[in-house]
Amino acid sequence: MSAHHARSPRNLSRQWVGRLATYRLHRNDEHREALIEEAAKFAGFHLESELAQSDYWQQAPLARRVAVLLFLVDRGAANRSSWRGRIVYEAAPDAEAWAASQPALAPYLSPTLELIAALRSTQARRLASAE
Repeated sequence: MSAHHARSPRNLSRQWVGRLATYRLHRNDEHREALIEEAAKFAGFHLESELAQSDYWQQAPLARRVAVLLFLVDRGAANRSSWRGRIVYEAAPDAEAWAASQPALAPYLSPTLELIAALRSTQARRLASAE
């Protein structure tokens, strides 16, 4: 099941008040849906093995992984960029410190840090394969 079926693009985007706010303000859902589908592909393929050891993430639906990934992008703790013609997601240099400093994330800090670690790991693999 794709991420946008689990949560509608409009509901998912309600939390976007930072860098993704323009997607929240689009008049039709197509741009939001495309962004969510793109994030779902990345989260499903690239983060799957990284998160398989996590008690939390192995139980969580893909839609939750996508929601947290896009939340991190919105807040600047992760970046969406292009690498070899593909969209990739990378943790910002201060992502862990940012997450730890957010009172609202306190109950979810451990899974959030695991997702950030998975982003760093996929980033390291990309860099190693480029050499």
